[in-house]
Amino acid sequence: MPDVLQIGPFQLQGRLLALLLACALGLWLIRRVSQRLMNHTHTVTAKPIEDLIFNGAVIVLLTWKLGVIVTQPSLLWNNPLKLLMVSGSGTEISLGMLIACIYMYYQIHKNRIPLLLVLDVFALGITAAAFLYCVLIPAYGLPTTVPWGIGVEGTVSRFHPYHAYFSLLLVPLLIWQHLIELHKKMLGQVVLLKYSLLFGGAAGMLASFFAAAKPTLLYLSSAQLLFLFMLIIGMLLPVLTHNTSRKELSELSQNDSKTQVQQEQQNLEREKSAKPVGKEGFVDKKLDGPNRPST
Repeated sequence: MPDVLQIGPFQLQGRLLALLLACALGLWLIRRVSQRLMNHTHTVTAKPIEDLIFNGAVIVLLTWKLGVIVTQPSLLWNNPLKLLMVSGSGTEISLGMLIACIYMYYQIHKNRIPLLLVLDVFALGITAAAFLYCVLIPAYGLPTTVPWGIGVEGTVSRFHPYHAYFSLLLVPLLIWQHLIELHKKMLGQVVLLKYSLLFGGAAGMLASFFAAAKPTLLYLSSAQLLFLFMLIIGMLLPVLTHNTSRKELSELSQNDSKTQVQQEQQNLEREKSAKPVGKEGFVDKKLDGPNRPST
C-alpha cells in the first residue's frame, strides 16, 4: 500500500487506511462470533459484547483524533480548521486505550458480562486485525541479501520484510482460532485467549529478531517488551483464572446457602399455615371433627 493515497483533492495516509481496514475486519469478526453465540448458545450477553468492543474502538479513535485539543489547546482559537487535518500521536492512542479500558471494565461489571468471554472474543478480532495490518503495511527490517528482501524503489539495498514474517507466523493461529477452536463452542473458558497470547507473543518475538529496532529496556525493543508481556500473561493466565473461578464459586455457594435458608423458612411457614388450627391452637377430633356436637 502506498504511503499516501490521492483521491481527487483529498489525501489519505496509507497507514491510517490500513489501520481502519484492520479495525473494520476485527469488528466484523467480533460481530460474526457474537451472532453465532446468540444463535447457537442463546447467550444474552453476546450483543452487549459486540457493542462494548465497538464503543471501546470508537473511544480510542476519537481520543486519537481529538486528543490534540488536550496537548495543543491553542489550536481551538488559532487555527480550528487544522483539527481536521492533525492526527494524534502515541500519547493520544495510549490515553484512548486507557479510557476505553476503564469504560469497558465499568460496563462489564454493570451488565454482569463474563470477563473471560469478552477476552476470548476480543482475541479473535485483534489477531485478525494485526494480520491484515501487517499484510498491507511494509515494515523494513535488518539489511539482507535474501531474494525476498524488500527495498525502496530506485535503491539497491534490501531489507528483511519484518511485516511479512509476522503475518505468516499468524496464519496457523488464525486457522486454529476459526477452524478448530470456534467449532468446539468453548468460548469463555480462557483457552482461546491463553494460546492466542502464547502463540502471538512467540511469533512476534521470533519475527522481531529481523526488525531494525533500538533496545530500550533489558536490551529489548518496545515491540519485544510487548511480546514478552504477552508470553508472561499467557503463562500466568491459568493461575489467575483459577483464583477467579474459586472466588466466583465461593460467592455462588454463599448465595446458594442464603437461598437454602430462605427456602427452609418459607417451607416452615407453609407447613404452619397448612395445619388446621383448632381451639386454643390444637386440633381435637371430638370437638373439631365432622361429628362435633352441636351447641
